[in-house]
Amino acid sequence: MNFLFDFVRQFSNELANLAERIEDNLFNEPHASLIQARLYSEHLVKLISKEEELEELYALKHAERIHKLYRQNAIEEDIYLKLEWIRKKGNKAVHDVKEVETADVLQTHKFLFEISVWYMQLYVTYGFKAPAYKLPIASETNNDQDKTLKLYLDQKIDDMRLEIQKQFDNMRLEKEEVKNVAKLKLSATNEAMLSSMNAHLQFKNEKIIIPSELADMPITTLPVSGCKYLLREFLRVGITSLKKIKEPIDELHMKLNGIGTHGMEKFWTQIISIESVVLMNKPEIPDTEAKTITISEEIDKLFDKHKFKLNHPTKKAIEFEHRITKEIVYLLPNKLTTIVLHPDTAKKKFEIPDKPSHNTALRSFPKAINKGKTPTNFGYSFKFQSEEELDDFLYKLNNA
Repeated sequence: MNFLFDFVRQFSNELANLAERIEDNLFNEPHASLIQARLYSEHLVKLISKEEELEELYALKHAERIHKLYRQNAIEEDIYLKLEWIRKKGNKAVHDVKEVETADVLQTHKFLFEISVWYMQLYVTYGFKAPAYKLPIASETNNDQDKTLKLYLDQKIDDMRLEIQKQFDNMRLEKEEVKNVAKLKLSATNEAMLSSMNAHLQFKNEKIIIPSELADMPITTLPVSGCKYLLREFLRVGITSLKKIKEPIDELHMKLNGIGTHGMEKFWTQIISIESVVLMNKPEIPDTEAKTITISEEIDKLFDKHKFKLNHPTKKAIEFEHRITKEIVYLLPNKLTTIVLHPDTAKKKFEIPDKPSHNTALRSFPKAINKGKTPTNFGYSFKFQSEEELDDFLYKLNNA
C-alpha cells in the first residue's frame, strides 16, 4: 500500500524515506517528527535553490536560503510562510523540552505535503495530480478509537487555526511594512531625519536602511556567521560599526586585505536577512543574464509562422505575444510540449481541462486562489505529442 508521500520518490528516494519515517513516528515521537520535518524542508529548499541556481558563489544557511528564494520571487508567499512555519517549529523542538502539541505535528505534516506537491508540479512534472491529503491516524488504534482521535484532532486543529492565521498575518504584516517603506518617496526633511537615525547601505543596485540599534552595534558583534576575518578587516580600516560605512559594499573590498567580491556578497546576504533591515529597492535581473528555457529551432519557427514573437523568456516559462492581437501564450519546460492559454481565451476557443494550471511564471495572466491563501497566476494548459499537433493548435488559436 502506497503512503501519502510516495510521489516524492520521483525526485528523491532519500526525502521519500524521510517522509515515511516522519509519518511512522508522528504520534510516538512528535519531537523527533518536528525535527525531521525541518530536515526534510531544508533538503527540499536546497533542491529548489539548485534549480534556481541560487548558490553558485557560496553556500547559504537554511533561513538565508528561504529568504533569498522569496526575495527573488522563486517561491510565492504561501510556500514561504509554510517553510518558515516548519523551520521555526523544528528549531523549537530541538531546543525546547516541553511536550509538543499534537496539532503542531499534524499541521507540519500537512504543510510538508503541500510544499512537496508544489515542488512536484513546478519542477518535476507540470501535469502532476496530487493524491488527496489524508489526516494520519495512529496505526495501533481500533476503529472506535480512530473516530474519537480524529474528532479530537479536528478540534485541536480548529482551535489552532486562528493562531496559525495570526502568525501568518504577522509575517505578512512585516513584509508589507518593508514594501511600504520601500515605496515611500521621502522628502528631503524625512530623508535627513532617517539619515541621522539609521544607516543606509548599498550593494550594487540594492539599497537598505539599517535601524539605529543595529547600525550602532560594534562591528564584531553583528549577528553574522563565517565573517570573522572580514569583521576584523573592517576594524583595521576604522569601520567600527555599520554606520561608519560610507561607500557601496561591493567597492569596499578593495580597501581590505584578502577579501574578494564573493566574501562581500556573503556578508551582504546575511545583513539583509536580518529581520529589522529594510530593503529599499529590488533590482531586476536583466533578461540577458537570466538562465532561461531553451527551445528547438523547429518550435521557434512554428511560433513565428503563426505570428508569435518571443516576448519574455525565464527559467520556468517562455512568454510569446501575438504580433497583431497581442494574445499571450506560455511555453512550459515539460517533456511534452505544453502551452498555457489565458483562461478567457481557453474557455472561448477550446474545450478546457478539468482544472486550471497555477504557476507564478504566468505573469500576464489573472490570479486566483489555488491551495492556501495566496492567489497565484493561472491559465489552462494543453499538451502536444508532435510539432504537427502544435501547428494545428496555433492555427485554431488564431482562427477560431
